[in-house]
Amino acid sequence: MKKNIFLWLAAIILVVTAVYTVNNYKAGAGGGIIPGKQEQQTEQSASDSNPADQSENDEQITGHQEQGRINLMDSFDFTLEDLDGNNVALSQFRGKKVFLNFWATWCPPCKAEMPDIEKLYQETKDTDLVILAVNVGEDKNTVKSFIEKNNYNFTVLLDVKGEVSQLYQVTGIPTSYFIDTKGYLDGGTTGSIPLESMKGYVDNLE
Repeated sequence: MKKNIFLWLAAIILVVTAVYTVNNYKAGAGGGIIPGKQEQQTEQSASDSNPADQSENDEQITGHQEQGRINLMDSFDFTLEDLDGNNVALSQFRGKKVFLNFWATWCPPCKAEMPDIEKLYQETKDTDLVILAVNVGEDKNTVKSFIEKNNYNFTVLLDVKGEVSQLYQVTGIPTSYFIDTKGYLDGGTTGSIPLESMKGYVDNLE
């Protein structure tokens, strides 16, 4: 009898532990693809705590967001060096569509999608689309050698210290963001994507 009771208690503990673990996993999953999500929630909590300031807070939030979207050029601007030694800022492309890709030369999925990024570049280089491929954590010589060897022509930026990838909450590479002409984040995904999917994201940009 005591043995049966012990077995039942053990089973109940295992079930409770499993449910708790699954719920925690679901709560934490997918949070890294949207920069500023935590900041947005903090701003919303502040406005909820003081109804008298609701209108003022709404106006401030609207300055950075449009219908709940995040303006990366306003709130998450950055400046990085390209392979020619020029400083390039995200915000200098306001008015253009931006395909922002985080990658590394040692990353197989990154290398797998690079030919499609080059094809997209060749098809759109005379349009208002800008492709920015941000290399994460590697030195200039390594990156430049890889780009020249493969004859890629899109703009490559160097995030040597990983500060921009951290700002953008990049938890895996490749990670891609698609930014509209006003600077708002319109879509994003982690993992390599084929050419047709890239075109689909770009076609949705305004």
